[in-house]
Amino acid sequence: MFGRKRHRSESVPEDAPEELEDLTPPLLSDDQDPIWSIPGPRVPEEVDTSTGYVDMGSLLIPAIPGMQLRTQLGPDGHTVLRALIVLGASGIQLSVAAAPKSGGVWDGLREQIRAGMEKDGATVESVTTRYGDELLADLLVTLPDGSRATSRMRVIGREGPRWFARIDILGPAAQSLEVGTEVEKVIDRLVVVRDDAPRARLDLLPLHVPEDAVEVPDV
Repeated sequence: MFGRKRHRSESVPEDAPEELEDLTPPLLSDDQDPIWSIPGPRVPEEVDTSTGYVDMGSLLIPAIPGMQLRTQLGPDGHTVLRALIVLGASGIQLSVAAAPKSGGVWDGLREQIRAGMEKDGATVESVTTRYGDELLADLLVTLPDGSRATSRMRVIGREGPRWFARIDILGPAAQSLEVGTEVEKVIDRLVVVRDDAPRARLDLLPLHVPEDAVEVPDV
């Protein structure tokens, strides 16, 4: 999930799961709080996550009315590799891993991801946004009728205290600045919870399947 990815994971799925219910909306109305102008994800000390969040263990996701949530499982059928938040026709795909205190993970990993995408025929551009250096990729996809087209994706890498998060924005939010701004509000409210266990560089942080999420085996 941090290097090359399978094409089926690079678009918002059509068979989206049922909406999450009975969850308090996040603090999206508090846009005047200076903290939300700082790019996320956040650490637990910055945000009150006692309400309005879906707890996945190492990742706390703001609960938004109408959002849909998927998890992708590894070959063992238990390990959660990544989460996918579906908001309308757009998606935010997330994976979190351990990183050294010294940082610098994204600089090297970004080029690996770029090389893997280009090998698969994608056109990839380096851009600088409020999240720093990221990748803007036009991926080759096969449509149901067998024809080929391109699908745009933003690949964002964020580093925090001993953690690294890969965040992919999929669908219209990767193309439209207006839609993308709304999705960025969700990214800025994500919370990464790094445990105290010693972990190797880029070892996945433990995630668990939240209630009402749909599990997608990695096959």
